[in-house]
Formats: sequence, C-alpha cells, structure tokens
Amino acid sequence: MKRLIALLAALCCLAALLTPVWAVQDEGTGADTGETGTAATDTGDTAEDPDASGEGGEDATDSAASDSETDPEADQAADAETDSETGSDPAALTETAFQSVTITCTVDESGRAYFQETLELSIVGSVQEITFTFPAEAKSPKVDGYKTKSSTENGVRVLTVSNDAGFTGVQTFQLSFNQTGLVTAGEASQTIRLPLLSPQAYPIAAVSFSVTFPENFSSTPSFESGYYKDVIEDMMTVSTSGGVVTGITNKGTVLNDNETLTMSLTLPEGYFSGNFGEGIGAIVLLVLSILFALLGLFYWFRLLRNKTLRVSARSLPPDGVNPGDLPFLLAGGDADFNMLVSYWASLGYVSFFINQAGHVIIRRRMEMGNERRAYERKLFLLLFGDESYCDGASLHYKKVGSKAMTVIPRYWARRIFDKRSGSPFLAQLLCCLACACSTTLAMDALAPESMHFLFLIASFIAGFAFSYCLQKAASAYYLNDWVRTGIGVSCGFLLLLVGLLGGAGLATVIAGGASAFVGWQTAHGGRRKPEGDDIVAQTLGFRRFLLNATDHHAQQMLRRDPQYFYKMLPYAEAMGQGRRFTALFHGVRLETCPWYEVAKGTPTTPAAFYDHYCETLAILNVSIRK
Repeated sequence: MKRLIALLAALCCLAALLTPVWAVQDEGTGADTGETGTAATDTGDTAEDPDASGEGGEDATDSAASDSETDPEADQAADAETDSETGSDPAALTETAFQSVTITCTVDESGRAYFQETLELSIVGSVQEITFTFPAEAKSPKVDGYKTKSSTENGVRVLTVSNDAGFTGVQTFQLSFNQTGLVTAGEASQTIRLPLLSPQAYPIAAVSFSVTFPENFSSTPSFESGYYKDVIEDMMTVSTSGGVVTGITNKGTVLNDNETLTMSLTLPEGYFSGNFGEGIGAIVLLVLSILFALLGLFYWFRLLRNKTLRVSARSLPPDGVNPGDLPFLLAGGDADFNMLVSYWASLGYVSFFINQAGHVIIRRRMEMGNERRAYERKLFLLLFGDESYCDGASLHYKKVGSKAMTVIPRYWARRIFDKRSGSPFLAQLLCCLACACSTTLAMDALAPESMHFLFLIASFIAGFAFSYCLQKAASAYYLNDWVRTGIGVSCGFLLLLVGLLGGAGLATVIAGGASAFVGWQTAHGGRRKPEGDDIVAQTLGFRRFLLNATDHHAQQMLRRDPQYFYKMLPYAEAMGQGRRFTALFHGVRLETCPWYEVAKGTPTTPAAFYDHYCETLAILNVSIRK
C-alpha cells in the first residue's frame, strides 16, 4: 500500500514538472490557429521532447508576429484599390477627364432657361480638338473665347474647339446656351425638365449645379441620368432653399463619358407664364410664316402659273420689240426710255450730238408717221413738240422719260398677259411676309433681353428686305446685273443662317424657298397669253444668242450689214450685254455711225465708241433720275 502511494506521488511530481512546457506550446502554436494547437497536443513526440517543443513555439510566435505586422499593409492596399475604382481623387486620374463641371442655370417667368457651365478638363498628353455637346434644341450655344465648328451628331449639337499647337494640362472652358420648350402641362400643374448635363466625351469626376427659379416653391426635384437612371439621386447631395436648387455629386462618384443628367420639377399651374415655355408669340410667328409661304405658292399656282417656255437661240431681236421694251419683257422691270430714243436714232428719226462742253443734244431728223405705234408717236411728239432738238439734261426730257416708263409696260401688259392673271406683286408680298415672320421667330431666341422688342422689329424689317432682294435676284440675272444678283443670293444665305442659328430652320427654309421660287417664276410677269409666251420666248432666245455668239459670227454679220453693230448695240445694252457684244468686234474698223456725232470726233473703233456711248447714257440717266 505504501509503495502504491509512493508511485502515485512520483507521477504527480512528474506531471507538475511537465505543465510549464505544455503551457508554452499552447501559447506558441495555438494562439492564432486552433488546428495547430490541437495537433501539438495530440502528437506524443512533441510532448515528450521539450527542446523540440520550445523551437516549435518560437517559430510559431515569430509567424504570428509577422502576420500581425503585414495586416495594416494589406488593409492599405485594399483601400487604395477601392479608391482607384471609385476615383475619389480627381488629381489621381490617369486618363483625360473632367475634374469638375459647375453648372449655373437661371429660369425666367416664361420657362426659358439660361445655362452657364464651367468645365475643368485634365488632359493627359496633348489633343488638338475638343468637342462639347449641347441639347439639340439649344439656342445660341457657344464656348466663350474660342472659335468653334458646329455640327450635329446623334441628335445633339456639337461645337468643336481646335488648336494646332494642341491642348495639354488642365484647361478651363466656359459654355453657355439657352433653351425653351422645357415646360409641359399636366393636370393642374406644370413640369419643367432641365438638361443639366449633355453627353460629354470624357468622364466627369465631380458635378455641382445651381438652378434659380423665378419664384419660391415647395416641390421636391427629381433627377435621372442616362446610365444610373433614378439611382443617381442616391449619389448626390441636393438641397432646396426658396427658389434655388443646388446639388453636388458625392465624393467617389465618377460619371462615365457620355453621361447625362436631367432634373425634373413639378410646379403649380400658372407658375410659368405663356404657352409653357415656347411662348404664344413664337407659335403665332411659326404658323404665320408657314401660312404666308403656302398662300404665296397657292396664289402663284392658281393665278400666275405659265407653261414651260421653249427657248431657242435667234440672231434677230424679237418681232415688234424695241430695245426700250426688253427690261420689262425680260424681268418685269421699268422700260428704258434711253434705249427707245437710241432705237429711234438707229431708224433715222433722231440723232445724238455731243457738243464741246459734253452736253447731249437730241436732234429731230424727220417726222414719225403711222408706221410706228401710237404710243411711240405720242412720246415723240411730247419730246420735240414744235422744236427740232431737245436737251438731254433738261427737265423736259425727264418728264417725257417718266411718261414712257408708264406707257410702255401698260402697252405690253395688255398684249401679252391674260386678263385673269393674278398680280405677281401680291405673291411676292406674301413670301416677303413669310420671311419676315421666320426671321423674327429666329431673332426672338438670339436677341438679348435688353431692347428685345426693338430687335424683333428690326428683324421683321430685315427679313422682309432679305426676301425682296432674293426674289429680285432672278430678274437681275436675266438683265446680267451681277451685283444685284449677288446681293440677292447673299440675302438668301443670310436668311437661312439666321433661321438656323435661331432654331427656326424649318420655317426659314419654307419661307426662303417659296421666295426664291416665286421670284424666279414671276420674273417675266404674270400669266401670259399664247402670244405673250411667243414674245417672251423670242426675247430669251435673242438673249441666249448674245451670250453664246462668237467673234466669227458677229463679224460675218457685220460684213453683210456695215451698220449691224450700231443697230444691235442698243438691244445688247438693254439686256446688260453691251460690253460683251462690243468685245465680239475687237480689231474691226467701223463705219462712222450716222446717228451719233461728237464735236471732238466720233470714235470708229467698237471699244472707243461703246465707252463714249456709255458716257452719253449716263448723262441721260442722271437727267431722268434727278
């Protein structure tokens, strides 16, 4: 019994000696991982070898300490990766992107919105072109301080800024535009949708905006983006104070390229005046512009339309037509009394004498009998009376010329135009009113708020004038008046440009197109009789001959009739082809003109004679117009 008690006591002492070793193993190998501690406890070899247990404990302790030191670095790496994905630091962006976009918008009582945007672009490398987008309905879009090239892509307005030297680094751009038509009507309410952000070409790290309304409101605005939809509201901080809405994207929110942002706000009925932002005046002008243009075209179709003329070149003047009639027959213009007197001279009734002082004296050579028309005999009698000469610079000559410019158109109007013909003037007036309305509509969007009404009045007058000049371009073309033709065409382009810039492109195209068409179709007057078609076709055929005649043909005609040049010159001059006609006879020696005498010597070369003849006509024109 004593021996058994002694054995148990020895085992207890041995267990007491081994307890510190097991404690070290538990602390060194099992602190971090329970599996390691369990393995150490279960393995008998480790428990029996204190040295081995000590070394293993030290290694386990070092490993645990190493893991504890690397954990903060791993956390920092994870944080850095998260920041890189969210882009919370704009300066750290590694691609070209907008660091910030600041939007300021002011909405007036009619619902028109005025936008000012500041875009700070961080450019990696260098780019020569930067594009900025605007809403398709934006009016007066511009990039302050830069010349831009405008285009339309994917339904949005695009302005391109170019720099041959390239853009680099951080660049700041100021954008501005205004827009109407943003307000729609609801049931006892009005809703405005503001396009705060158009789809720009680069990502945006931060967006802030401020929208000022004309009056206070209690409604809550809603927001929607192209990519995030209505979830974008959770990514912004928005506040409303009185009539001002401000907002900013949360830190870490990056908007992708081509992202959009739209704010919607529902307000009480009557908050905005006018026809929900478009303005009743704009609607009226649009309707009037299109209506006037259509009325002008309808009036032409019903009362002025003629058959297509068959024109062929002819070397002789139209039958029964004198040079003074040509401006009216070709382009509906005033008769040319000077050309009529020149025609009388070529027939032998009168002659021109230019004295030493340069005065033009018209001498009567013989009486005019019944072989000429009644109105010609009356004009001839008024010009001379009982006298044998008339001073070309006298008031008397002017009075007779004024009478002729009234009588001649009246004579031809009765002969060539149908009694049921409408008035070309009325069709042209309707088209002028159409262009005036479309120009006013465009200027309503372009004109500044100060003196806005005066700008609208001026634009109405300008549109009327543009249309008038555009219509007269066709008449000037037939008379070879390239100055007036150029002015008319330029006015047409200006009309179109103003319309496109002011957002009234459709109305301007319709009105301007109607003006050009009616001006062309009424250049020769109203609806004609068959006889009238024949006379106008002969006149155009003779004009075509003068335009296409060659030197050989003209000089061949001169050999047949030595007076051919003097007979045809008044006709050519009446159609604006005098200088070209004269050039066909270069190097030719002419006979002396029997009806044109100069005290200092009558020129006998075509060019010299034509220059002197033009001086005479200029003196007579001054007499008529003074």
